[in-house]
Amino acid sequence: MPQNGNTGSLAGQDLDILFITHGPPGKTRRPFVRYRKILTRLTCLPCFFALMTDAFSAQGQTVPATLYDSTSGLANISVISVLQLPTRQIVVATQHGFFLFDGRHFTPFGPRQGLPTGGVGVSAALTSHGNLILVYADMIYVAHDPAGAASPDRLYFQPVDSGHALGHDGHRKITPWRGGLVVTDRDRLLFVHDDGTGEHITLLARMLAMHGDPLTDVSALRADGDTLWIGTSDGRLCAVSGPTLRCPSLPPMAEPRRIDAIIQDHDGTLFIRTLHELLVVPRDPVAAHVETIPHAGSQYDNYQHLLTLSWSPQGALITQTDDSELAIRTRENWTTVTLAGEQSNSPLSALLFDQQGALWIGKMGYGLLRAGGFGIFETFGRRDGLASDVIWQMARQPAGPIWVDTDTGISALDTRTNRVVRTIGQAGFHIAADRHNGIWQAGSEGVSVHDAQSEWQRDYAIKRVNHVLIGTGDDIWLLSDHGAWLADAARRDQDPVAIPGLDHSYVTGQIDAAGTAWLLERGRLVARHPDGTISVVLAKWPLATFAPYAIAIQDEHRLWFSGQGGVYRLTHDGDRVDDLTFYDPMTVGNDILYSLLVDRDGRIWAGSDRGVNVFDGRRWVTITEADGLASNDLDQDSLLEDADGSIWLGTSRGLSHLLRPEALLTDISPQPVITGMELGQNPYHGEHAAFSRAPLRVTFGTLDYRDAPRLRFRYRLEGADEGWNETTEGSVRYPSMPPGTHRFMLVALDPDRHRQSALVTATVTMAYPWWDRWPVRCLEAACLLLALYMAWRIRVGLLLNQRRKLQEIVDSQTDQIRTAHQALIEQSRLDSLTGLLNRGAIQSLLQSSLADRPADTVLMAVLIDVDHFKRINDGWGHLTGDEVLVEIGSRLRQGLNVGDAAGRYGGEEFLIVLTGETATASRVQALCRSLGGMPAPVGKPDLVVTVSAGIAMARREETWQSLIARADAALYRAKAEGRNRVIEAP
Repeated sequence: MPQNGNTGSLAGQDLDILFITHGPPGKTRRPFVRYRKILTRLTCLPCFFALMTDAFSAQGQTVPATLYDSTSGLANISVISVLQLPTRQIVVATQHGFFLFDGRHFTPFGPRQGLPTGGVGVSAALTSHGNLILVYADMIYVAHDPAGAASPDRLYFQPVDSGHALGHDGHRKITPWRGGLVVTDRDRLLFVHDDGTGEHITLLARMLAMHGDPLTDVSALRADGDTLWIGTSDGRLCAVSGPTLRCPSLPPMAEPRRIDAIIQDHDGTLFIRTLHELLVVPRDPVAAHVETIPHAGSQYDNYQHLLTLSWSPQGALITQTDDSELAIRTRENWTTVTLAGEQSNSPLSALLFDQQGALWIGKMGYGLLRAGGFGIFETFGRRDGLASDVIWQMARQPAGPIWVDTDTGISALDTRTNRVVRTIGQAGFHIAADRHNGIWQAGSEGVSVHDAQSEWQRDYAIKRVNHVLIGTGDDIWLLSDHGAWLADAARRDQDPVAIPGLDHSYVTGQIDAAGTAWLLERGRLVARHPDGTISVVLAKWPLATFAPYAIAIQDEHRLWFSGQGGVYRLTHDGDRVDDLTFYDPMTVGNDILYSLLVDRDGRIWAGSDRGVNVFDGRRWVTITEADGLASNDLDQDSLLEDADGSIWLGTSRGLSHLLRPEALLTDISPQPVITGMELGQNPYHGEHAAFSRAPLRVTFGTLDYRDAPRLRFRYRLEGADEGWNETTEGSVRYPSMPPGTHRFMLVALDPDRHRQSALVTATVTMAYPWWDRWPVRCLEAACLLLALYMAWRIRVGLLLNQRRKLQEIVDSQTDQIRTAHQALIEQSRLDSLTGLLNRGAIQSLLQSSLADRPADTVLMAVLIDVDHFKRINDGWGHLTGDEVLVEIGSRLRQGLNVGDAAGRYGGEEFLIVLTGETATASRVQALCRSLGGMPAPVGKPDLVVTVSAGIAMARREETWQSLIARADAALYRAKAEGRNRVIEAP
């Protein structure tokens, strides 16, 4: 089996990252190949024990994500804040200006939008009036009605008049409030609002008619209806809605007490973030309390202004902790999510959940990440306590943990606390849990059963086991390359026994509710019933190249099979196959499927090295790393449904836990968007453009960020493209535009989900050049007609002169052609070797002679054959044979009278047509004698040539075929009677 690996180029593409991945890039799946690698992997066991101490203390989850950086057009990768517009585009503030993301490209905001080139971008906000405000370190700009702009380059921002210069503050905090925007400016609060004449900036204290300016030293802001909550650097929390400032007392907080983020839940409870703590303030501040944020150390000492709070779609509170981790608070319980790997020392600067529920994370110095499976997927790996990141199989212990089989050992994962509670350092490939706390493990050295509650272990010397099955009771089935074995889970002291009749090689199998074991045996499907009888249900698969790897039972009449070449659904009635439906790789989405599962809702899950394919009865959907899967590389039988309906998936980069399968199977239609067009170096917005040879560049993307990494685009420009083109990029360039009005048409395709978007169009109108307008065209036509007339007159004179000369030449050459033609006709009727008529000519002559002869005219057909001509060729050579035929042809021409004809009828056969009085048998005998005496002419003294002849006299109404047949019969009589003679047909 091939190993999985990401080999795509990074340039110009999104970079898919799985944070905290320490396993190998891929793994082999077929059982017999697994054993070759186990010895190599066992060498990792000494390292494994060294890692266990750290592993058991780990509590965090790992989150796969997609990184967008300079390869996607984000020229500055120090992201400070992120905002999603109602139109779904993402606005990113960086240390070098603002960028707009459309799913494929980051487009920088600059002079075209009325903004400076570069500048330190701090934050962006939408006011309740629908205006988009961009806040720089030293300037504020506003764009009215951004949703009405046809494309991002149609946005235009105007600077907001502050009446005096703003301070240079790269740590500004903002919040929309009362139709405007509250902005910190060093030690004061400003209010950006529209007073009817345009946007202006005023002191918030002055706008609220406050005495003096008590709104200073502000480090955090939060709007709650008409109330504005303010957090300060010295740890005060105040509320303002009018001229009075109200600051309730708070419980003691650890230093530093600076408040950097404030958020509110639907009950009105405030959550306040400091460097190390979370302050929870209900509507009654007396009940406020302080919680310590896990793993919040000193990393944000210099970046405290970047700390933020955000609500997940599932209602969890998210914030940053050290080492690029996220702390998640759910019902007063804290867990951490690791975002590390190469970026482990970079602080997180922004958190945003988009309209699809995906988490966007700004990362200083690295760019923008999208954790698509956040809240949908959990990922466990070596850093979470598992023995390895390479996961083979999983088994749920009844009323206990999930046991995870890896390439260096098996680990028990307590899913209530997400902690590994035990690890057994023994490598294996297959695992199963019985109802007596027994964990069965099959490896290269045999089968072991471990007690889940103690260190007890027993080994059985049964090697090359491909699957461990839990039966309907205490029976444990061991399917191997050399037969099937049965063990008793309640009697661990007894060795497994071979099952009679099952002594073949078994890839895998399943046991249904009735106790029937369905086994894949060397390409056959066999069933062993509870009474011990065995039957072959399917002797071979209809598709000869199909190799089954996995089997799953849907109900008492339906089985599913996956493997190399596709998926089969088998409907049966006992041992009788009623239906066999095949799903080819194009339909499924993958050609080799190693794992198979039927969940409680009847969905079919098929794992491969390119993701997992899910069938809901209507269509197949592919789930990949882009959805949050730890890796696209799944192993054989590495799918498990838990009691709550969630799905566990074993991959080569960790264990993925799909918490809410329905969230990924929800249809989201692709939403392509044309983000801009450029004609030459200038933006183009569909207006009537003057003619030019400048190239046209169209950029486009998709607002469906969940599926963006796998989307493809089909596009066509009417008048330039003959058909539809396809690309994975987000732009297309046309070297030049033909004049006229054309439509650019765009469609987004999702091959993994078999979805296609609606058609998106943009109009391009190019004016005709001055030389292509109707007055110029009319003048050109008149000049052309005059030139054609003059040329015609000259041409006519020349043609008349040439016609006379040509007629003379034609007459002369016609005579020559006629002569040559006649010679060719004659030549085509002659045999090239003998000079006689060829077969077609002599046959045609005989036919015409029969048709035209008078009734009283005698006509004779004579077939002459050279006796033993093969001996002449074999004894004297083919050249001598040719000389004999040439000489016979010469003598025939000399011996025929006028009106007679001779031709070569075959290799050494000749046909002679005689008419009139000379058509007698004696004449033929004399002619045949004249053909002998060959030695002198051919130069071979010892060569004697004789011929045999058959004669047939033409009868009334006889056809040439019957005449030839009679002569041929007479010739065969002459040969049969000894050759060198003439026989006349009766």
